Amino acid sequence: MTDWEVNGGEHQHPAAHDTSATGIAMMPAYPHVVEGGMVQPQSQQQAASSLNLALQSHAGPVYQPREGVMCTQSTFFVETNPSRQLLGHMYVECLKPLLNNQLPIILIHGDFHTGQIWSTKPDGNPGWASYFCYNGRCVYVVDLPPFGRSNIDCRPLDPARMSNETFRMDESTVERALTAPGKQESERWAGARNHSQWPGTGQRGDPIFQGYYASLVPLQSKKVDRQALAQDALARLLERTGRAVLVGEGAGATMAWLAADLKPDLVAAVVAVEPAGPPAGSATHMGEDGLLRYSRHIKYAPGVRPYGLADIPLTYDPPLGMPSIGAAHYGPALDLATAFSQSGDISCVLQPGGIARAGYGPVPEPRKLVNLRQIPHAIVTAQASSHSTYDWAAIQFMRQAGVGVFHIRLEEYYLFGNGHLMFLESNSDEIASLIDLWIGMKT
Repeated sequence: MTDWEVNGGEHQHPAAHDTSATGIAMMPAYPHVVEGGMVQPQSQQQAASSLNLALQSHAGPVYQPREGVMCTQSTFFVETNPSRQLLGHMYVECLKPLLNNQLPIILIHGDFHTGQIWSTKPDGNPGWASYFCYNGRCVYVVDLPPFGRSNIDCRPLDPARMSNETFRMDESTVERALTAPGKQESERWAGARNHSQWPGTGQRGDPIFQGYYASLVPLQSKKVDRQALAQDALARLLERTGRAVLVGEGAGATMAWLAADLKPDLVAAVVAVEPAGPPAGSATHMGEDGLLRYSRHIKYAPGVRPYGLADIPLTYDPPLGMPSIGAAHYGPALDLATAFSQSGDISCVLQPGGIARAGYGPVPEPRKLVNLRQIPHAIVTAQASSHSTYDWAAIQFMRQAGVGVFHIRLEEYYLFGNGHLMFLESNSDEIASLIDLWIGMKT
């Protein structure tokens, strides 16, 4: 069993929970086999065993035809909640298989992407939208507003909240972080040199790299507005589709959690493919060469995902208070702290709870994510991605908040060499097959 200690100097709120002159307090121990320094609850071990058995007996298709799948295709738009100050429309593409016998899937892209990433991979092969359709699922592919074919109406907003600036990823950043992390002069995170599944060289001048880079779009509007728009639009889509599975990548996983929090009765499961993280903290530090490095020492970062998994409120019990919708800032955020393992070799951000601090009285138990805990969750992490250093922190945060979550680490299922863009890489069908198996087990 692993114990945690809280650094009293890293709290978001003044009620730091230190019990000694050094400002160190013991966090409650969480019953957990060791997962890279973290320990797994028994349910994780049992689910992993069940998933392995399912893989061994799997009779369904692992690969889809190169030409894709026969299906009925249609498109439509859904509107965001008109009570919000920020209005928008979300473009949705529906792929309906000839034989539709399973729960539908909604595929949610992350930052700098559009729904196009799910349709065709940069090497020309069909993507996950076609794969899940081939497996008998109706698939909905969205362009989150304001990306791609979706749009927003900024006129009702206070101009001070809107920025004319946009942010783009340059080619060198894409190489270093996504398509060729193992070919850099030095590793920015442990395991980066294992990256081998990106088709082509992953470097500038390669046609596959150039095809991927051409698909990227700039970030527009503020993060809190993008999240509020996505939450509203996805909730409206769920009202139309009925009960569905949400699959999100990167920031799209955040949007999936937000939609599930709003409509838990309409979400059968959530698969977060390397979600934006870690919760309320940062896993990076600046190296001597001026490049960011990733480590398992995660520290609280003010203003970063102040609600743990998101930048806008989630439903906690006890509640946090009423947010100020449409204002420049939302309501009170969580009380959070950097928590260290007893060995001191890893740290993450958690809610301090179940302990007392002299002069402050008893500290309540950690707040629970009461809507998200109603839904099965999985987080998928690739072997050679920077997320391999910090996705565990999201799992620890969710479990502390009462949410059951299963960690799918691809290398444990003999899927090696993948990076953050696993859904675009050479073995993407095999990864989708693994995810589809987990969904089938949980729904």
